[in-house]
Amino acid sequence: MPSTPRSPKVSPNNPCPFLRALVAQGLLADDVVSLGTITSTIVKVANAGDGQPELPAAAIRAIALVANGLTPLQMARNGFGGLRLNELRNGPLDKKGAGSRILDAKAKVDPKELARLEEFASEKTDADGHAEPGLDLDELQRMMDANFERAAGHRRSIDRKLMDGEWPILLKVMGKQGKTGRYLSLKEVGELFVERRLPERMSSQLASG
Repeated sequence: MPSTPRSPKVSPNNPCPFLRALVAQGLLADDVVSLGTITSTIVKVANAGDGQPELPAAAIRAIALVANGLTPLQMARNGFGGLRLNELRNGPLDKKGAGSRILDAKAKVDPKELARLEEFASEKTDADGHAEPGLDLDELQRMMDANFERAAGHRRSIDRKLMDGEWPILLKVMGKQGKTGRYLSLKEVGELFVERRLPERMSSQLASG
Protein backbone atom coordinates (compact mmCIF):
# COMPACT_ATOMS: atom_id res chain seq x y z
CA MET A 1 0.00 0.00 0.00
CA PRO A 2 1.59 3.33 -1.04
CA SER A 3 2.44 5.70 1.77
CA THR A 4 0.90 9.16 1.97
CA PRO A 5 3.44 11.90 1.21
CA ARG A 6 4.27 13.94 4.27
CA SER A 7 4.29 17.71 4.25
CA PRO A 8 7.71 19.28 4.84
CA LYS A 9 8.45 20.05 8.46
CA VAL A 10 7.94 23.68 9.48
CA SER A 11 10.04 25.20 12.25
CA PRO A 12 8.14 26.57 15.27
CA ASN A 13 10.49 29.54 15.05
CA ASN A 14 8.71 30.66 11.90
CA PRO A 15 5.68 32.52 13.33
CA CYS A 16 4.17 33.71 10.03
CA PRO A 17 1.16 31.57 8.95
CA PHE A 18 1.54 32.51 5.28
CA LEU A 19 5.24 31.61 5.15
CA ARG A 20 4.53 28.45 7.14
CA ALA A 21 2.06 27.40 4.45
CA LEU A 22 4.60 28.05 1.70
CA VAL A 23 7.14 25.87 3.52
CA ALA A 24 4.57 23.12 4.16
CA GLN A 25 3.62 23.08 0.48
CA GLY A 26 7.24 22.79 -0.58
CA LEU A 27 7.43 26.24 -2.12
CA LEU A 28 10.12 27.46 0.28
CA ALA A 29 12.85 25.78 2.31
CA ASP A 30 12.40 25.68 6.09
CA ASP A 31 15.75 27.28 6.83
CA VAL A 32 17.69 29.71 4.62
CA VAL A 33 16.14 31.23 1.50
CA SER A 34 17.83 33.77 -0.73
CA LEU A 35 16.12 37.15 -0.97
CA GLY A 36 15.62 36.61 -4.68
CA THR A 37 13.91 33.27 -4.14
CA ILE A 38 11.57 34.42 -1.39
CA THR A 39 10.67 37.54 -3.36
CA SER A 40 9.88 35.70 -6.58
CA THR A 41 7.97 32.97 -4.73
CA ILE A 42 5.75 35.38 -2.81
CA VAL A 43 5.08 37.43 -5.96
CA LYS A 44 4.15 34.25 -7.85
CA VAL A 45 1.88 32.93 -5.09
CA ALA A 46 0.15 36.29 -4.72
CA ASN A 47 -0.47 36.37 -8.46
CA ALA A 48 -2.38 33.09 -8.12
CA GLY A 49 -5.04 34.81 -6.02
CA ASP A 50 -8.38 36.15 -7.23
CA GLY A 51 -7.79 38.95 -9.72
CA GLN A 52 -4.05 38.14 -9.91
CA PRO A 53 -2.90 40.49 -7.11
CA GLU A 54 0.52 42.08 -7.54
CA LEU A 55 2.83 42.64 -4.57
CA PRO A 56 5.80 45.01 -4.91
CA ALA A 57 9.00 43.00 -5.13
CA ALA A 58 11.08 45.83 -3.67
CA ALA A 59 8.95 45.91 -0.50
CA ILE A 60 9.23 42.14 -0.06
CA ARG A 61 13.01 42.30 -0.38
CA ALA A 62 13.20 45.18 2.10
CA ILE A 63 11.17 43.26 4.68
CA ALA A 64 13.25 40.11 4.17
CA LEU A 65 16.42 42.14 4.61
CA VAL A 66 15.51 43.24 8.16
CA ALA A 67 13.40 40.27 9.30
CA ASN A 68 16.22 38.58 11.23
CA GLY A 69 17.66 41.74 12.80
CA LEU A 70 18.19 45.46 12.34
CA THR A 71 21.93 45.80 12.84
CA PRO A 72 24.13 46.40 9.78
CA LEU A 73 25.77 43.00 10.30
CA GLN A 74 22.43 41.19 10.51
CA MET A 75 21.10 42.93 7.41
CA ALA A 76 24.29 42.19 5.50
CA ARG A 77 24.00 38.55 6.51
CA ASN A 78 20.47 38.42 5.10
CA GLY A 79 21.41 40.36 1.99
CA PHE A 80 24.27 38.05 1.07
CA GLY A 81 23.31 34.82 2.80
CA GLY A 82 19.53 34.84 2.70
CA LEU A 83 16.53 35.06 5.01
CA ARG A 84 16.50 32.53 7.84
CA LEU A 85 12.86 31.47 8.07
CA ASN A 86 13.58 29.24 11.06
CA GLU A 87 14.92 32.20 13.05
CA LEU A 88 12.12 34.74 12.60
CA ARG A 89 10.69 34.31 16.09
CA ASN A 90 11.79 37.08 18.48
CA GLY A 91 13.02 39.10 15.53
CA PRO A 92 12.07 42.74 14.91
CA LEU A 93 8.84 41.78 13.11
CA ASP A 94 7.64 39.39 15.82
CA LYS A 95 4.91 41.10 17.87
CA LYS A 96 5.30 38.58 20.72
CA GLY A 97 1.65 38.30 21.69
CA ALA A 98 0.52 41.74 20.58
CA GLY A 99 -1.18 40.32 17.49
CA SER A 100 -3.93 37.77 16.93
CA ARG A 101 -2.34 35.17 19.28
CA ILE A 102 -3.67 32.40 17.05
CA LEU A 103 -0.19 30.86 17.02
CA ASP A 104 1.51 30.57 20.39
CA ALA A 105 5.25 30.82 21.07
CA LYS A 106 5.68 27.22 19.91
CA ALA A 107 3.60 27.77 16.75
CA LYS A 108 0.69 25.76 18.12
CA VAL A 109 -2.78 26.95 17.12
CA ASP A 110 -4.95 28.30 19.94
CA PRO A 111 -8.51 27.24 18.99
CA LYS A 112 -10.08 29.97 21.13
CA GLU A 113 -8.09 32.70 19.40
CA LEU A 114 -8.91 31.26 15.99
CA ALA A 115 -12.61 31.17 16.90
CA ARG A 116 -12.35 34.77 18.13
CA LEU A 117 -12.16 35.89 14.49
CA GLU A 118 -15.89 35.19 14.31
CA GLU A 119 -16.51 38.13 16.66
CA PHE A 120 -15.36 40.51 13.94
CA ALA A 121 -16.67 38.67 10.88
CA SER A 122 -20.00 38.89 9.09
CA GLU A 123 -21.78 36.92 6.40
CA LYS A 124 -20.31 37.43 2.95
CA THR A 125 -21.47 36.27 -0.46
CA ASP A 126 -18.88 35.13 -2.96
CA ALA A 127 -18.99 35.57 -6.73
CA ASP A 128 -20.92 32.30 -7.11
CA GLY A 129 -23.61 33.32 -4.62
CA HIS A 130 -22.32 31.13 -1.79
CA ALA A 131 -22.72 32.68 1.69
CA GLU A 132 -20.03 32.22 4.33
CA PRO A 133 -18.51 34.12 7.28
CA GLY A 134 -15.66 36.38 6.30
CA LEU A 135 -13.65 39.48 7.14
CA ASP A 136 -13.48 42.55 4.91
CA LEU A 137 -10.95 45.35 5.32
CA ASP A 138 -13.05 47.35 7.79
CA GLU A 139 -13.59 44.28 9.95
CA LEU A 140 -9.90 43.45 9.83
CA GLN A 141 -9.10 46.99 10.96
CA ARG A 142 -11.44 46.60 13.96
CA MET A 143 -9.86 43.28 14.83
CA MET A 144 -6.32 44.69 14.63
CA ASP A 145 -7.31 47.67 16.77
CA ALA A 146 -8.77 45.29 19.36
CA ASN A 147 -5.63 43.14 19.29
CA PHE A 148 -3.47 46.19 19.90
CA GLU A 149 -5.68 47.42 22.74
CA ARG A 150 -5.67 44.13 24.63
CA ALA A 151 -1.87 44.05 24.42
CA ALA A 152 -1.57 47.24 26.50
CA GLY A 153 1.42 46.97 28.80
CA HIS A 154 3.43 44.58 26.63
CA ARG A 155 3.30 46.08 23.17
CA ARG A 156 5.54 48.32 21.10
CA SER A 157 4.22 51.40 19.34
CA ILE A 158 5.29 49.87 16.03
CA ASP A 159 3.24 46.71 16.54
CA ARG A 160 0.01 48.26 15.27
CA LYS A 161 1.81 49.42 12.11
CA LEU A 162 3.24 45.95 11.61
CA MET A 163 -0.28 44.55 11.63
CA ASP A 164 -1.09 46.69 8.59
CA GLY A 165 1.54 44.71 6.71
CA GLU A 166 -0.04 41.39 7.63
CA TRP A 167 -3.82 40.96 7.60
CA PRO A 168 -4.56 43.55 4.88
CA ILE A 169 -1.86 41.97 2.69
CA LEU A 170 -3.32 38.54 3.38
CA LEU A 171 -6.68 39.95 2.27
CA LYS A 172 -5.11 41.15 -0.97
CA VAL A 173 -3.44 37.81 -1.63
CA MET A 174 -5.93 35.24 -0.30
CA GLY A 175 -9.13 37.24 -0.34
CA LYS A 176 -12.20 36.32 -2.35
CA GLN A 177 -13.92 38.87 -4.53
CA GLY A 178 -17.41 38.93 -3.06
CA LYS A 179 -20.62 40.63 -4.13
CA THR A 180 -19.85 43.71 -2.02
CA GLY A 181 -16.06 43.65 -2.00
CA ARG A 182 -13.03 41.56 -1.15
CA TYR A 183 -13.00 39.46 2.01
CA LEU A 184 -11.08 36.71 3.78
CA SER A 185 -13.02 33.47 4.16
CA LEU A 186 -12.87 32.29 7.78
CA LYS A 187 -12.77 28.72 6.50
CA GLU A 188 -9.71 29.44 4.39
CA VAL A 189 -8.02 31.36 7.21
CA GLY A 190 -8.54 28.35 9.46
CA GLU A 191 -7.00 26.06 6.85
CA LEU A 192 -4.01 28.40 6.54
CA PHE A 193 -3.31 28.28 10.28
CA VAL A 194 -4.28 24.71 11.13
CA GLU A 195 -3.46 22.77 7.96
CA ARG A 196 -0.79 25.15 6.68
CA ARG A 197 -2.20 25.26 3.19
CA LEU A 198 -3.35 27.84 0.69
CA PRO A 199 -6.89 27.91 -0.69
CA GLU A 200 -7.48 25.16 -3.26
CA ARG A 201 -8.24 27.73 -5.96
CA MET A 202 -4.76 29.22 -5.50
CA SER A 203 -3.00 25.85 -5.35
CA SER A 204 -4.73 24.80 -8.57
CA GLN A 205 -3.65 28.02 -10.26
CA LEU A 206 -0.05 27.51 -9.13
CA ALA A 207 -0.07 23.91 -10.34
CA SER A 208 -1.38 24.89 -13.77
CA GLY A 209 0.94 27.82 -14.26
